[in-house]
Amino acid sequence: MRFGILGRPAIWQHGEEIRLATRRSRGVLAHLLLSPARSASVEGLIHAIYGDEPTKSARNQVHRGVGELRKCGVVIDAHDNVYRLQAAEDSVDALVFMRLCDQARAAAAGRDHAGAARTLGEALALWRGPALSGLDSETFLTEAAVWDERRLAAIEARVDADLALGRHREVVAELQLLADQHPLREAFCGQLMLALYRSQRGSEALQAFTDLERRLREELGTDPGPALRDLRTRILRQDSVLEPARPSTPVPRQLPARSGVLIGRNDELRRITAAIEDHGASPVVVITGPGGAGKTALGLEAAHRAAGRYPDGQLHADDLSKPGDVLAGFLTAFGVAADEIPEGTGTRAGLLRSLLARRRVLIVLDDVSDVRGIDPLLPGQPGCAVIVTSRSPLALLHGAVRVHVSALDRADARALLATGAGDERMAAEPEAADRIIDLCARLPVALRIAAARLATRPHWTLTRLAERLADPTRILGELRHDGQSVVPTLARGYEVLPDGPRSLIRRIGFYGSAEVTAWTTAALADVRADAAENMLEELAESHFMVTLRDGERFRCHELLLGFGAGRALEEDREEDLRAAVRRALGGWLALTDDAHASMRGRGNSIPRGTAPRYRPQGAVAWSGEGASWFDANLDGILAAVRRAVPFPEMCWELAIAPLARYEAGFRLDAWLASHELALAGAREAGDSRGQAALLYSLGHRSLLVGDYLGAARRAEVAVRLFRRLDDDHGRGLALRLLADLCRIRQMPIEARRAYEEAVQLLRRSGDPVGEADALGGLAMVLHSTGEEETSQARLERALVLSREGGSLRSEAQIRRGLAMHAARAGTPEEACPELLKALEIAAFIGDRVVLSEILLDLGTTRILLGDPRAAYDDLVTAEEIAKVAGVQRTALRARRARAFLNGSGEATGALDR
Repeated sequence: MRFGILGRPAIWQHGEEIRLATRRSRGVLAHLLLSPARSASVEGLIHAIYGDEPTKSARNQVHRGVGELRKCGVVIDAHDNVYRLQAAEDSVDALVFMRLCDQARAAAAGRDHAGAARTLGEALALWRGPALSGLDSETFLTEAAVWDERRLAAIEARVDADLALGRHREVVAELQLLADQHPLREAFCGQLMLALYRSQRGSEALQAFTDLERRLREELGTDPGPALRDLRTRILRQDSVLEPARPSTPVPRQLPARSGVLIGRNDELRRITAAIEDHGASPVVVITGPGGAGKTALGLEAAHRAAGRYPDGQLHADDLSKPGDVLAGFLTAFGVAADEIPEGTGTRAGLLRSLLARRRVLIVLDDVSDVRGIDPLLPGQPGCAVIVTSRSPLALLHGAVRVHVSALDRADARALLATGAGDERMAAEPEAADRIIDLCARLPVALRIAAARLATRPHWTLTRLAERLADPTRILGELRHDGQSVVPTLARGYEVLPDGPRSLIRRIGFYGSAEVTAWTTAALADVRADAAENMLEELAESHFMVTLRDGERFRCHELLLGFGAGRALEEDREEDLRAAVRRALGGWLALTDDAHASMRGRGNSIPRGTAPRYRPQGAVAWSGEGASWFDANLDGILAAVRRAVPFPEMCWELAIAPLARYEAGFRLDAWLASHELALAGAREAGDSRGQAALLYSLGHRSLLVGDYLGAARRAEVAVRLFRRLDDDHGRGLALRLLADLCRIRQMPIEARRAYEEAVQLLRRSGDPVGEADALGGLAMVLHSTGEEETSQARLERALVLSREGGSLRSEAQIRRGLAMHAARAGTPEEACPELLKALEIAAFIGDRVVLSEILLDLGTTRILLGDPRAAYDDLVTAEEIAKVAGVQRTALRARRARAFLNGSGEATGALDR
């Protein structure tokens, strides 16, 4: 939004004027714009608009005027009877006019008359008529007179610059009109006399003096001033001093205006300033960082602050794709005629270095992509300085001082967002504010646009904007305001990248995951693992990605995801993009297979589908530890589940892939959320195997959290679906789950029948770990019915199978069973060593569920051994771990065992399953 008082008070939104229909709204706007800090009391507004004798309704009229402005989208805060209009200095025409006039004065003082004339022309173009037109109170008439005088002074200064440039013939007609409009203004008469004389119209110049002399005597009774009389005398003498000055070397002042208030970056500014104030050298400062971090704004701020130390000029270029053209522009700025500019980049560079020798000039080169583009533009002698902004650190530019600009810290990001949102809205919705900051990646370019949108939409909550930004398909569209957008910033860096990294940005964006690895990247790009890593490193060097601490994962911000997705839809075939996503999801499946095998044995104890796996060429063979890998990558797997919704089989296989970690008591919420999403997709696609597998897994979760009815319902459906599919392995797993449930609910006959059938099916399917788990459960049932020898045999067989299948979890559970045999046989001293071995295994694999169960058994065993202190400690720990794992059944049994120690229960009750 822009505001104007250089003419009728006005407002513009997106280039269109918003009509202010009432005098009160125009008066309120004008007075607030003219007041310090754009704020004024109600009494001040009344006086400005209505004078010393306001009407009784004046206060109400002011309030109504404020309301009318707010309806137009103007942000006006009210506090303690004071109104404050939120408007940046560069949005008010009068303040822009004054800034341009100041720049023109500096240019003229530096003999840059062309720059002064150009800048004053821009300033005068802001006027639409007399200042504050239509407002007639004494306050506004006084203010209008001041501003109109400033306009005339600017016209005088612009004409002076034109005359210094030898444009005397061009300004004669304008000066004749000005002299007629302001017949008593000696400055215009003097300029007209000089322009006429230099145009060989000396007699007319003398007549202009005579006409002014007559008017002054008739109307004021005075004579022209000494300066004008001296000019007349010099014209009569045809004094050579009146001839146009011979052209001297211009002093270029090419720095663009500052981009507004710079928030943060104080340390960076100090480093840049210290470097470019080194008078004994030709320092080069490279400001490097990601697109949108504010490199250009920082460079310009530093340049403006240091400009006074470089009196021979400042050069600026922001398109270095053709260095020869940039050199030609710089040479022209120093007054080299077009026909004197040599051909060839090297020759032009030599001439520029000659001109820069013995001069102090500051050169700003913005958005440099590589060293080759700036080598010809660097000075050859000490005295000048160069500020370069680039995504790349330009490592081949030797001797440069490098200042890295990253995203703003959170405090500075909040301060920047608050410039538009206001402190009250920020305080009311701190979480939404932080969410906006994160979605904007704490980049100034994005935060400024977000702040502007909030400033022009005072009715919006921060939550509303955060929700709109959270949609990756909308985020770039939401970060557009008044002609500004984050897209050009991203596009400039994207366009200079090689084809491979550009393609990778598109595919990462289409895939939609901000965090990737070389494995995922290789799948998306369908290249070798080492090639994928090189592309990621290249993107990290260009600040499109950030290398995470483990050195294996890379992350980009949501803005790049939206940009990449948009470019993918424009530049790639959809079938190629979908194939890339399928490969990436297949890569996750291959990795989860390895992690599961590390924990439970390859291909064991988990239902499988037929979704394709992807292993990049040259990828390092799996050497990790499954539990820790799942912990580090679970969020990535969940993101893959969400991305796999269009591919139902991949979706449910990915959802169930972390089952070995879920059943250890980790992330019960993620377990449920991922499975519900995948189950909906499987049902819609009519994928019976996916439904059966997910229901089996969800039944397992229900059992752990104590929802026995839910567990039974899901397991029974899973059994039926697997039977219909003739899937022995899946049916065996689901039957084992049903058997566990029957055993816990003390239904030994049903449990035994289900266990025995599960054993047969899992054996036939070649799943030794699944068979071992079923045998372990069967042994518990047999022991409870007095068949101790058969139970012992089943446990010994299960122990062999668990080791054969490579499942430490199963081995720990079987050792628990062996310990229970010993305890219930009256030899608890033999149970304790088995439990300690099982405890060591459970701690090693980090399984909370098994760990809490073993500690419970160990506590009750130590009660039987007469060691209540150690038993109490074990039971307390068991209860704490079970609560964290969400296994309320174990927590309750541990609490009951502690109650026995306090004299209110029985120890043997704690051993009951």
